[in-house]
Amino acid sequence: MNFGKARRADNEELSASRVADYLWKHLDFFHDQLDLLEAMHVPHPCGDAVSLIARQIELLRGQNRRQQGQLNEILKVARENDALFARFHRLTLGLLDAASVDDMLAGLKWSLHEGFQADFVSVRVFRAFSHPAVGDLHVMPEPAVSILLEPLLASCEPVCGSPPDPLLEFLFGADAPEVASCALVPLCHAGIKGLLAIGSLDAGRFSPEMGNLFLVQMGEIVAARLVALIDRER
Repeated sequence: MNFGKARRADNEELSASRVADYLWKHLDFFHDQLDLLEAMHVPHPCGDAVSLIARQIELLRGQNRRQQGQLNEILKVARENDALFARFHRLTLGLLDAASVDDMLAGLKWSLHEGFQADFVSVRVFRAFSHPAVGDLHVMPEPAVSILLEPLLASCEPVCGSPPDPLLEFLFGADAPEVASCALVPLCHAGIKGLLAIGSLDAGRFSPEMGNLFLVQMGEIVAARLVALIDRER
């Protein structure tokens, strides 16, 4: 005979008996334990038929599970947005702390690499400035590339996805074959006209369906800070 098993069975029976005894003495127990009552499965002695109450309870449980799933998804998005706000705040502070155009561009690339998992970063300016650092960024695109850039620069709205190869080559140079997706952020502020390109090795990192609110704000602050530093150093 397995005495250990028998002892466990006795303990389980005793435990169930004690629970039942407790509930008999505290009939209002479930008044304050609605979550527990909702999760419990109580059999109904109605044979193969399903009582209306049991069916209603099951429907309510299903509804509760769906709502809980929706709430979890909302909380997940909220946490992701909080983290994104924090990274964007650090990027903004880094740009404001920059004392020169060179410092700003170096800080921008570092922040995008570290905080936004950018594999490639490119800044292009399409208006000539009498400033050495901006001179290095100033590139006049070929006519075929200009045609691709015109709608983007005219709208000043970021675009995400996989651009045509000529545009990728213009923006990322030798790294273009490795760029699987990218975000193209126009720089349109105080007379500057340019483009911030953020590239990724992951084809799903930047997709046309993703929101662009943070990219719009990023383009505005990058352009504004770039213009301010140019004016200061002239």
